[in-house]
Amino acid sequence: MKYIYLMQSLENSNYKIGISKHPAKRLLQLQTGNSSQLKLIDTYQSEYVHQIEKTLHRRYEHLHTEGEWFYMGINNEINFKNECKQIEENIIILKKNGNIFI
Repeated sequence: MKYIYLMQSLENSNYKIGISKHPAKRLLQLQTGNSSQLKLIDTYQSEYVHQIEKTLHRRYEHLHTEGEWFYMGINNEINFKNECKQIEENIIILKKNGNIFI
C-alpha cells in the first residue's frame, strides 16, 4: 500500500503533496539536488492515494507554486491527516453508491 505525504521546504513555506511507498526514502531522493532542507511532515496510508492526491492538488490549486509544491501554512500541516481521511471517506461512499468515476 502507498502513502500520500506532506513535505516541507524549511527555506520557505512551500509544501509538497506526493505519493510514495516509502516516504522517508522519497525525502532523501528529493533532498539530493535541493539546496533547501526538506522535512517530512506527515503521511497517510490508503488504497486511494491517487484520488486523494488529485483532490488535494485541486483544493490547493490557488496556492500552487511549482510542480507538486504549494505555498501553505501550519493549519494545512495540522489538518493534513484529517483532510486525507475525509476525502477517503467520501471516495468510499461514492464507490458504495456506484459512482462510475471512482
